[in-house]
Amino acid sequence: MVPTGPGTAQSPEQYVSPRGSVTTNGGNVGSVAQNSSTAAQFRRAPPATPPVPLACTECRLRHLKCDAGVPTCGRCRAEGRSCCYVKSRRGWKGRKRKGSTATSTGCMTSGTEASETGKGESGGEGDYVGKFEFFVCTSCQHPRTHPPIKQQSPALLTNPLETLRSYHKHSTQFQAQHEQVPHSPAATLIQLYYAYFHSSHPFMLPPAYLVKTIAAKLTHLMPVVRFIGSFYAPNAPRDSFRDAAEYTLFRQNAPRNGFTVQAMLLFAIGLHAANEQEKSSQVKDVAVEIAIEIGMNREEFAYFGGEKIPEDILMTDDDVERVMQESWRRTWWELYFLDGILAGVHQRVDGFRLWMIECSVPLPCEESEYNNGRIPPPMSLQDFDDRTFSDEPLDFSSYAYRVEAIRILGQVLACGRTSDPDDPRADAADASLVNWALHLPEEKKELVGKDRKVDEMLFQAHMIVYATSIYLHRPRSHLVVSLVSDETTCTPTTGYTASHHPIHFHTSKAVHAANAISKLVTLPTPLIKHTPFFTCVLTLATVVHLSACSWLLSGDEGYLAKERIRLGIGALKTLDEVWGVAGCVLQQVKGAAREVFRFPRPEGWAELLGTGGAAGVITEEEMMRYIEEEGGLEGDVAGLGPGDGELASQAGVLLGQEVGEEVYGVPGLEWDGN
Repeated sequence: MVPTGPGTAQSPEQYVSPRGSVTTNGGNVGSVAQNSSTAAQFRRAPPATPPVPLACTECRLRHLKCDAGVPTCGRCRAEGRSCCYVKSRRGWKGRKRKGSTATSTGCMTSGTEASETGKGESGGEGDYVGKFEFFVCTSCQHPRTHPPIKQQSPALLTNPLETLRSYHKHSTQFQAQHEQVPHSPAATLIQLYYAYFHSSHPFMLPPAYLVKTIAAKLTHLMPVVRFIGSFYAPNAPRDSFRDAAEYTLFRQNAPRNGFTVQAMLLFAIGLHAANEQEKSSQVKDVAVEIAIEIGMNREEFAYFGGEKIPEDILMTDDDVERVMQESWRRTWWELYFLDGILAGVHQRVDGFRLWMIECSVPLPCEESEYNNGRIPPPMSLQDFDDRTFSDEPLDFSSYAYRVEAIRILGQVLACGRTSDPDDPRADAADASLVNWALHLPEEKKELVGKDRKVDEMLFQAHMIVYATSIYLHRPRSHLVVSLVSDETTCTPTTGYTASHHPIHFHTSKAVHAANAISKLVTLPTPLIKHTPFFTCVLTLATVVHLSACSWLLSGDEGYLAKERIRLGIGALKTLDEVWGVAGCVLQQVKGAAREVFRFPRPEGWAELLGTGGAAGVITEEEMMRYIEEEGGLEGDVAGLGPGDGELASQAGVLLGQEVGEEVYGVPGLEWDGN
């Protein structure tokens, strides 16, 4: 149970609109009073528009005038409140005694009655929204196949940001961020975001500082946060939250500033996790354009370009301003990470645009320093590059080594799709990968810290280095040769041509990297707390194991590779509980594995491998010649019975049982719409 702040009379109840408005009610009067000065200004202001015959529930509750703006009235927009309209019951003559069922309280869409009432302060927004079907009340039926969400009394509605303020007024982190998800059904999607997602992409303000930010600044960001949080809420109407986030970003003329970049960055990650790959890349490209346009790649953006904090904002001390500056720096490097990882996943040589952009943004600090607000003087990228030649040891954060890993990925992508083993660019990239590991400080070599928790930034740094090694060495090895197609959503067809000479070096390096990725699965942390991109890296490693099992490995090594394939499939099965992309690649990998293990080893296999044994390597020419001499493999496949070759992974180890109990076995976490 998450502790409540002072003044909380009862446990809050959750309120979720089908378009992503998540609020809680908690009896905390103090949170409402934080905006009393703003409300007083509205009371003193003379009416700018004539009275309207409609008011939102927030204005009704506070007995204030409402301009009936759609989809959000001016007052709610200024104060960051959730705005909901309920159809008037005036003239209603009660239920019919016979022949009809009870009708629930109706609600209005912006394209019908609400658009006739008036427009928002932005002017013209009502006309634009009227062309876009957007529901503004909980009793509206969503066009997708989600169960209806229970409507709460208007008197119980409040701002989710204010609820967070009341809960975590004096804390720097959510308790759930270090232990487990809150055991209360009142756990909000924002809490789920910070409990399970924030540590893997830590660029947003920490909770203690987010609640000190004026809500109007977060208008376009919070719907995306709720969308990400909905991944961790079983039975939540995720599509509704996704649509609400997209509407806020692309239908409400979002300002071109840092907060919008943060929102689009998060949205792109969420779309990738939901297996909307093309849409994810498009949103990421828009975020990149805005970031470059407003100068986020320059050091001074964090101090000046990031909109210096106004005096009327709740944040006043220097520590908070430094945290905001650190957040801007992290936003740039997180966008850099996203640009690189998507280019690697989709093997787009020219997709890593930010790798070629001049950048002077300092490197992020350690996570503990960021979460606690103790921001040290930032270290530059030049300091990091020259650390090897420094007389005194320099301490850099785990995030900095993650940045370096992505930079090396850019080197490998710049090599292009070539299988030339003598490419000097490939040699330079391989040297960078080796140097990354050689110059890793002792305290960064262990992924599990003294607190027995996995360092997520260090985890991702190793993950990227291993994946980059596969991207570099696999095309130059014979692992591109496989009996079955190895194309998946996360590993598109390479289009590489295998080398005409046995390259033991590259084959060994690729297999070693795949083994290291599989080992990451065994770390003592819930799989769902890792970045969604671990799904694609894990798929890449499993594909390498499948390729190796096709031709290269036998005996004990073949058995170990098969166990690693089982491990990968089991991990993907666990990740499928949260990420849609995991479910997609899971079926693809299982299909490929089923085909690989249905193929019997051809006769004369040992002679073909020669004295090299299980570690032997055959060329593509030798393989094709052997297939032609043996009359092809079709006869072998046709001779298999329908019950032969059952997928070995079905008897594999059960992964994530403890994780599943932690996340989905907690009573009260089932989404009931409250």
